[in-house]
Amino acid sequence: MTDAASLARAQRNKENYLKAKAAFNAKDMAGCMSYYALDHQMRSRPAAPGREHIEQFLSSMHETWADLRITVDHAVAEGDWVSGRCTSTAIHARPVMGVAPTNREVRTIFWDMHRFNDDGKIVETWNVTDSLAILQQLGLFPSS
Repeated sequence: MTDAASLARAQRNKENYLKAKAAFNAKDMAGCMSYYALDHQMRSRPAAPGREHIEQFLSSMHETWADLRITVDHAVAEGDWVSGRCTSTAIHARPVMGVAPTNREVRTIFWDMHRFNDDGKIVETWNVTDSLAILQQLGLFPSS
């Protein structure tokens, strides 16, 4: 692949990554899933191949956290790979980890990495979330 073709591919993948996040924020799960391959594989947690697993995971996030919004703070693309550093904000309006709703905003940072196929669809996903920040904001772990 030429350098120009590789750069174009990376740019397309980055745009698709950002469009998937925008659809997620709009609660348009069908639109969001259109950027994932049918044989998508979540790598951060045990799951069989299949787009239905990432759809279930992302849908559950909207069910658990009111007004959930993801802001892509930084995204980098190279060839088949896109990585992002994101901030998620939500309202703690439902019980989470046994903690009654506080109706306070909860904010955390997460990093994700996605591998795209030739069609510009996400085929693999890795996520790392600052879970300690969530635990601290829920009052389950003391902050320093």
